Amino acid sequence: MACLRDRYAGPLGQWPAPAVDPGITWTEWATVPPVDAPPLTWMAANAGRPELARDVQQPDVVALGQMLFFDAHLSRKGQVSCASCHMPQRAFTDGRPLAVGEDRLMGRRRSPSLLAAPFAPRLFWDGRADTLKAQVLGPVQDSREMNHDLGSAIARLQALPPYPQQFLKAFGPAAGNAIDADRLARALAAYVATLRPQPTRFDAFLAGDPGALNDKELLGMHLFRTQARCMNCHSGALLTDHQFHNIGLSFYGRRNQDLGRFEITRDPADLGTFRTPSLRNVSLAGPWMHNGLFADLKGLLRMYNVGMGREAAPADPPDPYAPRKSEHIRPLDLSADDIDALLAFMKVL
Repeated sequence: MACLRDRYAGPLGQWPAPAVDPGITWTEWATVPPVDAPPLTWMAANAGRPELARDVQQPDVVALGQMLFFDAHLSRKGQVSCASCHMPQRAFTDGRPLAVGEDRLMGRRRSPSLLAAPFAPRLFWDGRADTLKAQVLGPVQDSREMNHDLGSAIARLQALPPYPQQFLKAFGPAAGNAIDADRLARALAAYVATLRPQPTRFDAFLAGDPGALNDKELLGMHLFRTQARCMNCHSGALLTDHQFHNIGLSFYGRRNQDLGRFEITRDPADLGTFRTPSLRNVSLAGPWMHNGLFADLKGLLRMYNVGMGREAAPADPPDPYAPRKSEHIRPLDLSADDIDALLAFMKVL
């Protein structure tokens, strides 16, 4: 352990490089840019989103978005809000295996954490939205979520004090009504763009405090970066590559089949792929995976240790729609003590 501590004692740039597969583009860990980062820093992290970068710097826009995020009036029957599925105390998830919307209708997938959303190039498990503005309005209109057409939702807000005044304060006068779909989306997106993980001892260790992690957690961190192969997908400040991978959980040809991003793109390369979630505050975000399959984080690590799920067996003739598990998912040969150390580290994240 003394040797291990010495290897990770210096600045991040002097740490041993992680074990990643050829062709993988990884980014070293870093602290998450704070909400009050200089505007140029925020805009650099969100290239191509100048409007969002401006809105997130406007306190009145963010405050309006926060009000809307926690308001059940956005759902048709007033039963659920954005926060019903994205609770701050659960790393902006809801603790359920599958999302539950208005009238208790259950969705196909679990509510993803929003902690990586401010910096993600594509959103939702299948990447169907390429901006936060597109993402935030999706659940409002989804029949299994908030079940509200935008026209009716906007009309309700127009008649509901103090929203007309708050929209005017946030965005100024408009040629038509002060409330429209664009301003609604901008306000919600601006609030979501301010969400950040709760700081942990992991951040303190990254900042140079050598005593922030105990021996077991430090060993787990080393395994995460080496034998456990986690850095192939979980790198950077948010511990995600923001990419889409098939880890063998599509349930192809079975009752719970979900082909992930393929259902959006129809590209065979996307069969069974889902967006890599951020591991920031991951211990608060269970159950885990796109379908909430794992209620226990240690059980999830054991599944990774044996190479995760199996896809459909090869057919003769070959099935062109049979998903193929990523080549980066393979058995790890971790011991029980290794898994315990890895779990201890993940609880610090």
